[in-house]
Amino acid sequence: MTPSKRASFEVYFSEDGLRQVSNPVRMKILEMLQENYGEGLELKDIYLLFENSGQRKSKSTLWEHLKILIDKKLVIERAHPDDKRRKLFILNSKFVGTTEMPMAEVSEQLSVIIQESIGDPLTFANGLFCAVRFGIEGLTNFNLSPVLREIGRTIGKEIASTLLGENLDEILKDLSKFWEMHKLGHVKVVSKAPITLVVTECYECSRFPNVGKCLCAQDEGILEAVFETKFKKSCKVEEIECYGTGHSHCKFNITFPLL
Repeated sequence: MTPSKRASFEVYFSEDGLRQVSNPVRMKILEMLQENYGEGLELKDIYLLFENSGQRKSKSTLWEHLKILIDKKLVIERAHPDDKRRKLFILNSKFVGTTEMPMAEVSEQLSVIIQESIGDPLTFANGLFCAVRFGIEGLTNFNLSPVLREIGRTIGKEIASTLLGENLDEILKDLSKFWEMHKLGHVKVVSKAPITLVVTECYECSRFPNVGKCLCAQDEGILEAVFETKFKKSCKVEEIECYGTGHSHCKFNITFPLL
C-alpha cells in the first residue's frame, strides 16, 4: 500500500508507535523511500527525484527534513556498503494510512446502518462493525484500509491453518465452507483463470451505502494470507466490485503466480 496523492497527512508506524506526517516535503521523501523499500536512497538520489518531479529543493533543505524524519525514527541513516563515506537513508517505518476526502452525511448514514441492523444479534454485530468503520472514516477523514488489510493478513494465516485442502479446488471449497459456517457471506467461484470470487451478504460491507469505493480491505488481506500460506508464494488480491460501489455483491480477483 502506497501513500495517497491527495493526502493532507499520512500516518506511519515506527518502533515508537504511530507518527503523523503532514509536511509535504517529508511526505514526498517517505513516499520515495517507500518505493525503494529496503534499498535506501542517498541524498543526491532524493535531490534528483525532487528535481525530476518539478519540485526542486536544495540539498540543505532536504537534509533538514531528513534529520527530522530520523529523529522521529521514521528513517534510519546507514553507511553505503560500497563506500563508508556515503550515506544511505532507509525507511524505518511502515505506511499505515492517509486522510481522504470527507464522506457526506455521515451521521445520517450511520443511523440508517444501525436501523437496518436491529432485530437479529448477528446482523446487529455486523451493523456495528460497519458503523464503526464508516464513522471513523467519515468523521476523521482517515482511511482505515491499510490497517484493516494488515489485520486481515494476520487473521488469514490462522484461517489457513484450519483448511485441509491442498490443491486449488479443495482450498476454494474449504474457503466457501468457512465463510458459510462463520456467517461471513456466501462465496461463489466465477472463474479460475484468473481466480475470481463473488461474495454476497458480506459481513464487512453489506450494510454500507454506496460510498464510491471498495471497502473490503480486511478480506483482501485474509485471502492473500490464505493463498500465500497454502501455496508458499506471494499473491495479490484486489476487490473490483463492492457494496460500497453500489453493487449487490463483492468481487475479488486473485492473481497467483503458481496457478
